[in-house]
Amino acid sequence: MSVAVRVLERVLLIGGLALFAYLLYDLGAATVLANLRVVGWGIVPIMLQEILAFLANAAGWRLAFSRPGPAVPFAALLGARIAGDAVNYLTPTATFGGEFVRGRMLRGHASTTSIVASLAVAKLTQTIGLLAFVAIGGGVALNRGLLSPSLQSGLFLGLGVFTAAVAVLLLLLRRGLFTGLFRFAQDRLGLGDRPHLAQALRRLDGELAGVHANGDARLVLSSASFCLGWAVGTVENYLILWFLGLPATLERALTIEVITVAFNNLLFFVPLRAGTQEGATVLAFTMLGFSPAAGLATGILYRVRELTWALIGLIILSRHHIRLRAIRDASASARSVAREPSP
Repeated sequence: MSVAVRVLERVLLIGGLALFAYLLYDLGAATVLANLRVVGWGIVPIMLQEILAFLANAAGWRLAFSRPGPAVPFAALLGARIAGDAVNYLTPTATFGGEFVRGRMLRGHASTTSIVASLAVAKLTQTIGLLAFVAIGGGVALNRGLLSPSLQSGLFLGLGVFTAAVAVLLLLLRRGLFTGLFRFAQDRLGLGDRPHLAQALRRLDGELAGVHANGDARLVLSSASFCLGWAVGTVENYLILWFLGLPATLERALTIEVITVAFNNLLFFVPLRAGTQEGATVLAFTMLGFSPAAGLATGILYRVRELTWALIGLIILSRHHIRLRAIRDASASARSVAREPSP
C-alpha cells in the first residue's frame, strides 16, 4: 500500500471521527445517551437479527457456484461470510480483504478456480441485489412521500450509473473478462508471456461462463437472496424504532434502511464508515420527522451490532486457523512416522 493511500485513509478516518464528534456535540451527548438507555434489553434482539442477513447472503453465495457445484457445507459458507465481513469492516481493503479470507476458508471444499469464480459471481449478484433493494425501497418511500426531491434525484441517478456499470460487467464476464484483461496487460503494459497464469485465467473464465451457460435462473436466485439480505436491515430498524418508543411502520423502517445502505455503499472507502454512517441515520431520522438525537443513537446501535459480529467473525477465523494448523501438524507427524525405518 502506497504512502499516499495510507495518508488518504487516515485523513478520511479523522474526517469521519470529526463528523461524529460534531454530531454528538451538536445534538447533545446526554440526549443521545438517554435514547440508548431507552432501548435497554432491546439491544439483544437487535444484535441477533443480523444472523438472518448472514443466512440469506450465504444462500446467495451457494447459488453463485456453477452446476452441479461442489458439495460445500452450508455451515462453512456461513462461517466464511461472517469472517469475511469482519475483515471488510475492520480493515481498509475496499471489501477485497474479506473475499480473500472467504476463499482461503473454503480451501479443501472445492477447487481454487471454482471458489474464485463463485466469489466473483457472488460479488456481482450481491451488487445486483443491492440495486434491486434500493430501487424497490426507494420506490416505496417515494410512493409514500417520505423522500425529499433532492434525495430522490440523487438516489435514482446513482441507481442508473451503478446499473449501467453492472450491465457492462455482466457482459464482460460472459465474454471472458479475466483473459481479456490479461491480454490487455500483455499488449499495453508489457506483462510478458506467462503461460501458467494465462491457463489459470482461462480456467476461471471457463468456470464463469459455465455459471451463465448452466442457467441464468441461478443468477436471479442468487441476486434475490442477496436482496433479501439487504432487506433484513428493515427488521433491525423496525425494532429500533419500536424500542425507542417511536411510531414504527415497515415503510419508515425501509426508508431508513434505503438511505443508510445507499450512503454506506457510496462512501465505502471511509475506514469503518466513521461518521458517515451516523450522519446517514441522522439524515434519515430528520427526514422522517424524528429526533436527530434518536438518529445518532441508532447509528451507534448499528456500530455496536457491527463490532459484535466482527468479533464473532474474528473468533470463527481464528478457530479456522487453529484447525488448519492441527491438520498440518498431524500430517507432518504422519509423514515423519512413515519415513522412520521399521524395526
